Amino acid sequence: MSQRTAFGGRYSVIDSAGVGGMAEVYRARDDLLGREVAVKVLSERFAQDRAFVERFRREAQAVANLNHPNIVSLYDFGSEGSTYYIVMEFIDGRSLEDIIRDDGPLLPERAAEIAADVAWALERAHVAGLVHRDVKPSNIMLSSSGQTKVTDFGIVRALSRDSEQTMTQAGMVIGTAAYLSPEQAQGKELDGRSDIYSVGVVLYEMLTGSTPFGGETPLAIAYKHVRESADVPSSINPDVPGALDSIVMKAMAKNPDNRFASAADMRADLLRYLSGQPVQATPVLAGDATPDADTMVAAPLAPGTAVLDEAGPVAPPRGNRSRAAWYVLGALLLVALVAGLGIFLWNSLLRGDESPPAPPRIEVPDLVGQDVNDARDRLEELRLGANVEPKASRQPLNQVIQQDPEAGRRLERGGEVTLTVSTGPRQTAVPDLAGQPVDAAETLLADAGLELGTVTEEPSDAVEDGAVVSQSPLAGSEVDAGSAVDVVLSTGAEAVQVPFVEGQSEATAVDEIEAVGLVARVTREPSPDVEEGIVISQDPPGGDELEAGDQVTILVSQGAEQVALEDLTGLPAGQATAILRQAGFEVSEEDFTGECAEPPGTVCDQDPPPGTTLDPGQTVTLFVSPSGA
Repeated sequence: MSQRTAFGGRYSVIDSAGVGGMAEVYRARDDLLGREVAVKVLSERFAQDRAFVERFRREAQAVANLNHPNIVSLYDFGSEGSTYYIVMEFIDGRSLEDIIRDDGPLLPERAAEIAADVAWALERAHVAGLVHRDVKPSNIMLSSSGQTKVTDFGIVRALSRDSEQTMTQAGMVIGTAAYLSPEQAQGKELDGRSDIYSVGVVLYEMLTGSTPFGGETPLAIAYKHVRESADVPSSINPDVPGALDSIVMKAMAKNPDNRFASAADMRADLLRYLSGQPVQATPVLAGDATPDADTMVAAPLAPGTAVLDEAGPVAPPRGNRSRAAWYVLGALLLVALVAGLGIFLWNSLLRGDESPPAPPRIEVPDLVGQDVNDARDRLEELRLGANVEPKASRQPLNQVIQQDPEAGRRLERGGEVTLTVSTGPRQTAVPDLAGQPVDAAETLLADAGLELGTVTEEPSDAVEDGAVVSQSPLAGSEVDAGSAVDVVLSTGAEAVQVPFVEGQSEATAVDEIEAVGLVARVTREPSPDVEEGIVISQDPPGGDELEAGDQVTILVSQGAEQVALEDLTGLPAGQATAILRQAGFEVSEEDFTGECAEPPGTVCDQDPPPGTTLDPGQTVTLFVSPSGA
């Protein structure tokens, strides 16, 4: 199989993506559509069973219709000879199993988010009549963008397709022992609530870093799922809130009737927790841990999905054969007891005070503040182990923020130092504060898990006094929870001092008024005293304060008003002079040297002539008939 380079003449193998108990997965390229895909090839163990292959083909068709954002899409089903494969969406990311193994327990909020996505995916499958039957971290992928994807719907469901039998060939039950529901371990008929139990186990592992039950064999683990009650997650990880304890223990109730009625109900409770609302899950009902009578006996298998062989119910001993078995067991226990007592006596009495030399003890270094990889390397050099516990904090990502034991303590070689490592602060979106009063802005920030930072003020024509003009960081930015957001508040429109512009030219006055944010309004009138184009007056006067955009009116001189000369001919010279001087003109008199019919002392002519317009102050010459003429 490893030498295959293509499937179906269309899917070119890039490399192997993993091997499981039922199939091998390849990363491949769809040459027809030009996209990367995952090709899962059934192992020969299942490919030889024609009935299974046919059921698997029908199941693949059903799964292909599960169009859901949290379910890996199934694109194609094909075969070449005895090789059967399905083509699926390729997920660029890591499995939840790898994340838990490498990083340890997840933050409660992140674990709840992933579990809610898984429950949503399973609800879609359950509505379509499909039960997953093998929900576990290795079948949950997290893409590089953080999206949750549930995989392996087809294979596990196909192994238990027939409704009339709860086990397939030779009485086998499919499932991974660490995540089996009690009814699945007992080979009973399953419904969607079996998957809910498995999601509860996965959530338990995300919160604590380990599954609720362990054992040396699949049988031992399956037995505990049926017979024993799990410790609440918070007893292992104190950071787990009580609400998640309730959700986990309700999902893991031994009796399916005491679990969530549907995956949708479980998701709804997880979303309540994430939104800060009270959850509806209550502690496990009294007596719920009491299992049903039948159990299953497991055959040894390689790691991964386990297949359990039915060995009949485990019942109380009855009859001679059972009593004989108990006698044999008692005898073995007695031999073990005697052997242990002999070893104790040898060590305590015969060897006297002799004892092996104490192993060397190593001083624990100070690792707080170091990068977790550097801390691990340092411990490895000292032949000490490292147990990493992630925790959200304001410290930089991957920085050791706490250690146990503390620096200076001594451990035996091979001892373990627990390193609490920062996962960095939680990210949150900055709300839009524009136009909000400062109190409202502070409330919005608190709701988003942020703080009000530096507050400064500046005038604003567009924003009312006391409201937010701008903010930093900008609205919509992703920042660390607890970060401060600085704001600038409006002090209203800016007060502007009116400039002094009287006596200036019109152009200069307008420029100075507009330079301070005011509007210049120009009016004009003649003035005998002020030169044309010069500001006579302004309103309001210079030095007054206005708001930006207000208006200042300036009065600009048009110069002195011109006057049209009257016809003064025939008037006595004295009267004509008085008229001219009243009009603002200067007067000059000269004798008329020509012929004039007017009496002596009378105006014969004038310069400029009548009708001419003159500025006041100009001179008008009167030509007067001489007296002796």
